[in-house]
Amino acid sequence: MRSYVWLALGLGLFSGSALANNGFGVTLYGGESTNQSLRTSKNQEVELDDGSNLGISFDRYLNNKRYGLFYSMVETEFEDAPNQKVDMEYLMFQSAIDIDITDNLHSYIGAQIGVNKVSPNFEEADHFFASGLYGGLKYDIGAGFSAQTEIRWLATVLKNSSKVRCDGSDKDVCVWHFDGDVLNQVQLNVGLTYRF
Repeated sequence: MRSYVWLALGLGLFSGSALANNGFGVTLYGGESTNQSLRTSKNQEVELDDGSNLGISFDRYLNNKRYGLFYSMVETEFEDAPNQKVDMEYLMFQSAIDIDITDNLHSYIGAQIGVNKVSPNFEEADHFFASGLYGGLKYDIGAGFSAQTEIRWLATVLKNSSKVRCDGSDKDVCVWHFDGDVLNQVQLNVGLTYRF
């Protein structure tokens, strides 16, 4: 019981000191994603449809800097085979610097690194290394809220060297077998942030 009291006290002190240093923020995102074409290890070209994405981030703010976690979900499909769907879930550590333009208008630029869970409906899900850059503009509405628009570049290194034998016996598997190709995605997002 005593350890729970100390834990609660510690969390309270941490929260109090964090609020004194500009606190935390949560942002909801929505937007459009564009996808670059890919080439499999059998030299087949894969074209993914552009689509919508949803996301959320939790950030800690310290003066004009912030860092935190970003999650985004993208649903897409093959352009020439809509029944072959591919879901992607990004979980990224991100950090950014805010640059004041006016009292209420700010620009920002940042970088991110993490993992992309890629889940085709015709193959097992797998996790791949991902990184990217992002930047945008945000406008303080008041009462802790701000609206923003941004562009995010996300790069995922797709490498399936372990699980499948791509010998032509299974067409669905072979169309998603890569050897180090990079999936580049660009997200154009609008968002709403609440800071506390």
